[in-house]
Amino acid sequence: MSAQSHLRDLATELLAACKQGSLPAVRSTASRLYQSPSFSTSSAIPPLKIILATAAQHGHAAVLHYLITALPACSRAPSPWNPPPLFPDTLPEQWKEAQYSDLVVLRAVQSSSPGVVQTLLDAGMMIDHQMDKIGPPLGVAITSQSIEMVKFLLNKGANANNVGWIPPVTFLARAAALPSRDILIALLEHGAEIPGSGALFAASEAGNVGAAEVLLEKGADVNEVTKVDLWGDARDVLGTALHAATKHEQGEMVKFLLKRGARKDSVDGDSNTPRNVAERGGKADIIRILDETE
Repeated sequence: MSAQSHLRDLATELLAACKQGSLPAVRSTASRLYQSPSFSTSSAIPPLKIILATAAQHGHAAVLHYLITALPACSRAPSPWNPPPLFPDTLPEQWKEAQYSDLVVLRAVQSSSPGVVQTLLDAGMMIDHQMDKIGPPLGVAITSQSIEMVKFLLNKGANANNVGWIPPVTFLARAAALPSRDILIALLEHGAEIPGSGALFAASEAGNVGAAEVLLEKGADVNEVTKVDLWGDARDVLGTALHAATKHEQGEMVKFLLKRGARKDSVDGDSNTPRNVAERGGKADIIRILDETE
């Protein structure tokens, strides 16, 4: 067997051990691969970040801890969970994701395993670590709809009033647009502020009546005008929750908001009322609801 074939077999064995959480197998193979003279030159050896991300993705905190602390390429790095690829421009296609600086953090949060994220915190990661082009871990946990991870991060001090990277929406608004009412409540219990968050607007866009109920019970203003800071003109004034529900043809939400006191004469930045929005969009069902509701 050639040296390259042997290294490739070891790499396959290590990846399998990381997926399975077999710490003895990881100890045996990782040291042979990443402390060998071939480590920096062989294309058969995966970037260390791929190995770390595999362990994180499958929820194996003990394996991740071993890799971060025992392998010099990790333990000596400024961010042990982010050992840079030695030759990022020549990575094989199968390992291109190693170019993303926060791959391990992303996979750890997506794993929904608090123990894995705790391993990164123990290694020096900040709870509101800004993941490149994504934002803090809490945003990923909300999007993944993992209540366990959301509560873990909040209990560790994650900022419930933070904003995601793209799109730049508040975490409360992101949660309001998604199914889990428990996540929305957890954010509110940890200090998420409703005014200015756009949460009711987001819930109305999505037709999430349950989230809207929670927000109104917690003091949301049904007629709050939502604004963004994108264009610097009238387009930044999006309007009220009723505008959002109308534009996205959320009939049940329109009915709900009207029953809760939504004003039909409110205007957006272009001076359009919800009915104007419905007329311009040819939304006959919404027009009928608006006209039938006193």
